[in-house]
Amino acid sequence: MTRPADTVDPVPHSAWPELKPVTSTKPPVMPAAWTATVLLHPFSPPQSNDPNPSTPFFELCVARLLYLEDTYFSAQITGCSSGKTWWYIITPNETLLLTGGTWAPVDMGWSLPSNWFGSEIANAVCSGSSPLNWMNAQTADWWRAPVPNADTPAATWVWFDSATGAPVRMMFGVGPRQGPNVGDPMQLAVLQMYSFSYFATFSAAPDADHPRTVAELKAHGWTSPSIDGFAIGNPNGYDNFAWNGNFGMTAFMTPVNKTYNPLPTRVLYVWKPDGEYSVYSDRAQSTMMCYDYNQGNVSAVQALLTGRVPYGVKPPRNSRTSLLIEYHRDGQAPSYTGPRGGFDFPQQPPDWVSTRNVQGTIHATITNNQVLCPKTVVTVFAVLFPPSPPHYPDSTYLWTWYAPQNESGTQSRPITFMQSQSGVNEGTSLALADYFYYQSFSEPIDPANFNFPDQSERLVVNTRAGEAKRVLCFVGHTFPEPPMTMSLTSSAAGASDAPSASM
Repeated sequence: MTRPADTVDPVPHSAWPELKPVTSTKPPVMPAAWTATVLLHPFSPPQSNDPNPSTPFFELCVARLLYLEDTYFSAQITGCSSGKTWWYIITPNETLLLTGGTWAPVDMGWSLPSNWFGSEIANAVCSGSSPLNWMNAQTADWWRAPVPNADTPAATWVWFDSATGAPVRMMFGVGPRQGPNVGDPMQLAVLQMYSFSYFATFSAAPDADHPRTVAELKAHGWTSPSIDGFAIGNPNGYDNFAWNGNFGMTAFMTPVNKTYNPLPTRVLYVWKPDGEYSVYSDRAQSTMMCYDYNQGNVSAVQALLTGRVPYGVKPPRNSRTSLLIEYHRDGQAPSYTGPRGGFDFPQQPPDWVSTRNVQGTIHATITNNQVLCPKTVVTVFAVLFPPSPPHYPDSTYLWTWYAPQNESGTQSRPITFMQSQSGVNEGTSLALADYFYYQSFSEPIDPANFNFPDQSERLVVNTRAGEAKRVLCFVGHTFPEPPMTMSLTSSAAGASDAPSASM
């Protein structure tokens, strides 16, 4: 891999994730009959224009899916927050919903699927194969396809088990065009209504009692979906995590732009206590994203962020600021963007998830699930993110999984980080980070990793600030001003500890 040289970087090059080549030019075929249980992450919580939605698309859900080619697609869905249940059956001619013990047709905008990518199946491409993250539950092939008839170059991602071809995970980069309650017949029914979905089980061999007709399916009755090791809420009483003040990690950053492949990424993070702060590098972060699997002249993008100064301390030069550096394959000088160019995203503190406006909340825990998190406990956090009008006028969700490393959960290892409804037109439109290497260092990270170039060197203005906003959302973690939502009081919305740019 080609990366800018950094002899003081404590993260070895061998720790960066890699994509292995995949020879297949066609994605796995959807089996003629299959059954699955799926964990569904919504794009947003309920919005002010629909505070009491009648659909399950605004809360974390567990679903049991049954499919029979040319006959039906059944989705039995349970809401984790409300406890409500929904049973949809998509047939070749209509969608049915069980309401009050009676089946009735409902216009959901869906169609009976025949493949995983809908009308864009011919344009699906594979970026390569890799485990999803450091838990290494399985090796997956990373496939993407364009979103049909989209106004932007948006992508849908599906990860398939490399050995079996079974779907492991899906990411819909943009929500349905007509609104959060109406789907697109050219995309995969039901799952397109959620931003992020994990398949906890998948079987392509139908059971002996797999219904052969819609009538048999109805007669078979409701079966509550369940996932091994899954628990709603926070039954273990974990506290919110806080980042270590001296660590490094690597990740794959995955875009929702159909043009781009994932970016191998490295993060270095330092945040010293107030009493130990003296220079800007005592609170600093370096995020290096490499374009190894992408075309073009950009070889890497580095973001340098520095944090706030403790109260009563004179701010040193380069404190509480940010700089984006773009490196090029052809050897031309790097280009730079700082706050005046639109890249104004200082470093966030280790307890970013606990700042009031983002309302970081554990929605579920998963314990030792062999597909999702073998030998690991996972906390599923939701964090409020800015709105995405017109369909999400108040807020959207950012979903992040962490693995507690101590009894309280304050020390936790990141697993994945996904922004719902990411802006596709901003640079490469990065929406997802999957983490691999993570190390809290006993020795201080060398401050040379956070060196800012002299002002005289900043001769070329970088126009990729929009991309950087999206980039740092997931690894840095930098994010825009959090939204005001229905549940926020005016005092909380104006709180001084609200994150302005980074997480």
